[in-house]
Amino acid sequence: MAGVEEVERELTRFLRRARRASRGLAGQVHPELDAAGYAVLVVVEEESRIDPVRSGEVATVLGLHKSQVSRSLAGLEALGLIRQHPDPDDGRARLVDLTPAGRDALTRARTGRRAELTSKLDGWTQQDLVALARLLGRLNDDLD
Repeated sequence: MAGVEEVERELTRFLRRARRASRGLAGQVHPELDAAGYAVLVVVEEESRIDPVRSGEVATVLGLHKSQVSRSLAGLEALGLIRQHPDPDDGRARLVDLTPAGRDALTRARTGRRAELTSKLDGWTQQDLVALARLLGRLNDDLD
């Protein structure tokens, strides 16, 4: 299909930048947090907006083994960014959500990132930004 090679090339460039940005954001959240832990933290935040999320669901969203996520969650808990507790409906499962400190740290890091992104996209029209968001949403939906 015409254009797919260009899309793949630009996505590769974008993913490299995103990995670098994740490392930087992780350090802004907590100096001991790495990019992998940051990814887990973001999923916990996204998936636990209404109710705490099961740790197994975090693993599913990230496509990781439960043991990997369990280690990351233990590290996040030790840093005071999340809390874990037994699922009252299933004693074998753990429920996870952000602590207030974790939410605040993530909000601060994202605010800084958003300011930087706003600066980088200053020359874009509102129409271009809306179109980009729509196309990225469509791409994400199609890749799911």
